Amino acid sequence: MRERQVVDELLAGMADGGSGALIIRGEPGIGKTALLEYAGSAVEGTLLLSAGGVETEAELPFAGLHQLLRPVMHRLEELPRTQADALRGAMGLGPPSGDRFLLGLAVLTLLTDCAPVLCLIDDAQWLDRSSADALVFAARRLDAEAVALLFAAREDWPAPAGLAELPMARLDPAAAEALLRERAPGLSPQLRERVMGEALGNPLALIEFAKTAAEPQGPDGPRAALPLTRKLHETFHRQVDALPEAVRHLLLLASADDTGDLELILRAVDLSGGPVEAERALESAETAGLVRIDAGLLTFRHPLVRSAVYQGAPFTRRCAAHRALADVLLTYGDAADRRLWHLALAATRSDDAIGTALEGMARRVGGRSGYATAAAAYERAAQLTTDRRLRGRRLSYAAESAVQSGHLGQACDLADRAESLTHDPVLLAGLARVRAAVEFEQGFPLDAGDVLVRSAESIERTDPVRAALMLADAIRNFSFSGAAGRAHDAAGRLSQIEVPPESGLTPLVGAMRALADLLEGGGGGIGAPIHELIAAAHHLPAHRHAERLLAASLALVTAQDRVALELAEPVAEHARSYGMAGLLPHALEIIAEAQLLGGRHLDALVNAAEGYGIGRDIGQLHRFAHLGGVLAWLAAISGDQERCRRLAEAGISYGNEHGVVTSEALGTWALGLLELGAGRVAHAIGHLQAARHPVVAAWCAADLIEAGVRANRTELAERSLPAFMEWARSVRQPWASAMALRCQAMTTRGSAAREYYEAAVEVHERCAQPYQHARTCLAYGEWLRRRRSRAKARIQLRTALRMFEELGARPWAERARAELDAAGEARTDPGVGPWSLHRLTPQELQVVRLAAEGLSNRDIAGRLFLSPKTVAQHLYKAYPKLGVTSRTQLGRLDLGTPTGTGR
Repeated sequence: MRERQVVDELLAGMADGGSGALIIRGEPGIGKTALLEYAGSAVEGTLLLSAGGVETEAELPFAGLHQLLRPVMHRLEELPRTQADALRGAMGLGPPSGDRFLLGLAVLTLLTDCAPVLCLIDDAQWLDRSSADALVFAARRLDAEAVALLFAAREDWPAPAGLAELPMARLDPAAAEALLRERAPGLSPQLRERVMGEALGNPLALIEFAKTAAEPQGPDGPRAALPLTRKLHETFHRQVDALPEAVRHLLLLASADDTGDLELILRAVDLSGGPVEAERALESAETAGLVRIDAGLLTFRHPLVRSAVYQGAPFTRRCAAHRALADVLLTYGDAADRRLWHLALAATRSDDAIGTALEGMARRVGGRSGYATAAAAYERAAQLTTDRRLRGRRLSYAAESAVQSGHLGQACDLADRAESLTHDPVLLAGLARVRAAVEFEQGFPLDAGDVLVRSAESIERTDPVRAALMLADAIRNFSFSGAAGRAHDAAGRLSQIEVPPESGLTPLVGAMRALADLLEGGGGGIGAPIHELIAAAHHLPAHRHAERLLAASLALVTAQDRVALELAEPVAEHARSYGMAGLLPHALEIIAEAQLLGGRHLDALVNAAEGYGIGRDIGQLHRFAHLGGVLAWLAAISGDQERCRRLAEAGISYGNEHGVVTSEALGTWALGLLELGAGRVAHAIGHLQAARHPVVAAWCAADLIEAGVRANRTELAERSLPAFMEWARSVRQPWASAMALRCQAMTTRGSAAREYYEAAVEVHERCAQPYQHARTCLAYGEWLRRRRSRAKARIQLRTALRMFEELGARPWAERARAELDAAGEARTDPGVGPWSLHRLTPQELQVVRLAAEGLSNRDIAGRLFLSPKTVAQHLYKAYPKLGVTSRTQLGRLDLGTPTGTGR
């Protein structure tokens, strides 16, 4: 059986110390649960942890995690403190952590500590969102821990990116007939053919339909052609209807419960009968094969049995079942939220008391990052609320929580409903921000900006501070899409708002107006307002991350790479210390871009790769695309053509589809630099001229000028030079001034170019930008060799070669080596030394740097959102690449100066 072979391979890898995750996907009754049971029976000496999603439990925060991890919760004390606290908060045993990705890391560490361990998660489509997020986060970061996660889910469960899937196929006719002969040997050929025709290869349908195949067909002939799941529902419902009333009542209570707690169910039965009747009903349900009893837990034989019982009962009886469960839970000390949820499901009309209690519950679970549950609680609270305005407010809170949980379609629906119930401008502005967030996350920053501008107009006089913040946010969205005209209009409106001085928004307003000017092609006076904002941001604590990162991103606009690092690195460190993985990609994006501008390519690669991976794992598509562009640029420098093209083209495609000009521009710059390094200058020009965003166009202007010179298109180079010279003067960065001098030299005819080259080299020697320094030395060396100054040329070319080798810039090193050979000095490939660091993967380099500083594997794992065993595996692979055998020897190597990597 193909499916068993796939599972066997996963289990064999786990037995060898590997890890993995697999989603078994298929329709109800196809055999997913049976495959999970097979996996559980196929392992020995392995801890088995299991959980199952329940439809009525899907809104209870962390219910799935509680079910899965309950047997190992006694090991919480072995976790790092912040991780243990996050898991306690999720389970309601302590204050909430507020970060769902720290919780995912805690789950990963706990599972690693329990290894070898096999987790079996059935009906994952009904897991509460908070549990699903934590488990998927952990699954994506598995490597070599001897941990395996098997998810069984229906076809409509949204596929988590990065996890392998195993689709379950229906049985072919021969296999279906063999199953029927085994499980229903008494069926006649005619009945067997009828069952096979109705079951369509679904194993559960074959077995269940065979049980009722001989029943009379009724006056209308054979059963009508219904969807397969509905047919199974009807089959199970007929089985339930044939049971005595007391048994049906017990089954209804069990289907309305979300824990399988046998004592709870029996006590609820006792409320309407007695202990003897409850015991008899339980025995009958088990004898009928509809439920299983084990270790104090009641489980339905199949989720469709539970669904058939619950959906087949009248509404009033379902409400009565929830009310009985709520009454029993009143005596449970730690079940207040569960009791409240049952009361909410039992309500048949508006109930303000329950609505108020649900709002309080929503606030609590939202604080524990249970945003999907908070959205459901706010929405149900609104349904039970009599006051129209209060109902609108609760729906608006539900919309905001839905955005946080990633349910963007639900957020839009809730916002529509809330908007029809309120005229409160503050609430309407909040709903506008929800719509803008949805638009932005779905990849349309232009539309997001328009939503913010329209809403800001309505509250300019009543709430100028909120309006100013919305317009500033709109300008930032317009900058992503390159919409200069819209940004200009928003900045004009922002200028007219009288912001109170005590709000502290004056520097932000000035900086965003300057950004709008830059998008329109101005930018001459952008430096002063941005410097004012940066000065204010420097005094902000790290937890004011939104303001610090905004100031850091604007510092990059003016090429202030060191300032951007000073602002963003504390935020990254804060995010690591508190496990705030959702914040980390943004901080790492800024850090990597600053390091790219500053020529610290290895550090940029480490940080960009980490942010790229986390952004992919948590669904931050804009960060993912943007960091992909940074990685494409670095791949161009290293000469990895396949990786560069793949990443760049993905960013360009994303930018084209979603109107994100920044992603598109970074990708085209990377492709242009790849072609320039390979000497294909005509192709390079085509790409570099396509970088339409003004900031990226300024960053790549020196490459376009060089490509024009090398392609003998001097008019293009000379036409591009004045704007680049103006940009270099405005940013006042020494390395930018040196680049401008190099471009002047390359566009100057005759011996007058020497003066510019010499001046450029002199400036480079006073600042640390090794890549641009090497580019200048290479260009100067080439110029000297063509003028037959071979000895002086060799001095410049040796410097260029050494720097390119240290940077891992292979195509550029090859060009410098070829020029040296032409200048009369043959050079071989480098041996060991700084070059060997480029043999490491970005994550290996992160790990060895932190290990060299004396951090333990467990400390490193916590900072990099990995498991300790994955850290050990990275060290194992890195040691031979570096020619060392121990941590002690790592401390003697020059591993560079890491930033943004969790020191």
